Amino acid sequence: MKITFTLFCLVSIINASTYLAKIEPYDFYQIKSSLSGIVTFVNKKSEFSFIKQKLMLIHLDTKHEDIFLENLEHSLKVQMEIQNIHQQNFKKKSKVKHISEYEKSQEKLLLLNSKQTLLNIKKDIKKSTYQKDKKTFFVENLYVNEIFVNKSEFVDVGDLLYELYDISKIKLTLFMKAEDMSLLKNTTLYVNNIKNDFTIEKVAKVRDMKRVSTYKVILIKSNFDRKNIEFGQIVTVEFK
Repeated sequence: MKITFTLFCLVSIINASTYLAKIEPYDFYQIKSSLSGIVTFVNKKSEFSFIKQKLMLIHLDTKHEDIFLENLEHSLKVQMEIQNIHQQNFKKKSKVKHISEYEKSQEKLLLLNSKQTLLNIKKDIKKSTYQKDKKTFFVENLYVNEIFVNKSEFVDVGDLLYELYDISKIKLTLFMKAEDMSLLKNTTLYVNNIKNDFTIEKVAKVRDMKRVSTYKVILIKSNFDRKNIEFGQIVTVEFK
């Protein structure tokens, strides 16, 4: 499930065009399990670290899915042979003139039924493979915050597994007064008195439900030095 940060931004008392905002990651995710199972692997070493290359974080037991898939694969081979037999029988009977149309249609029906059975088996294989894949959790180009499960624990549907942050960009959220909205155009943005290249990602068209006299404005920046960013830091945002 994707959950955005609850941000707070206060109107500064310096002047009408100055606001306070908190530097935050671009997004926040809480990953929950859609299936139940025993945790067979968890990479606790990845906790509180940025993962650049694709890495397996958690794996749930797939013994049931493995056995079921093995049986389905066997059924698939058998059904393909059955279909092939019906296919050959139908071709042969359709060329024999003294065989009644009823018998030919019965053979065709057997062929069609075998094809449908084959399609159903393939569908079950696809579904089971999908469910099996849903029991392995990977992370890439994201910051792993807290991992909430341990090896050998039972995980139920809906249980929270771990949290992720997208720190590919940084975000500032402002709650601006109506009379200041015009400052978003033809003005220069300064953060902590330094000219900055934050860009406007979103501007609310209606007033905020909680801060009823303000409009929510989201600023983002992708070109930054991650090592020098302190998430949670309060900064001043000015329009000059």
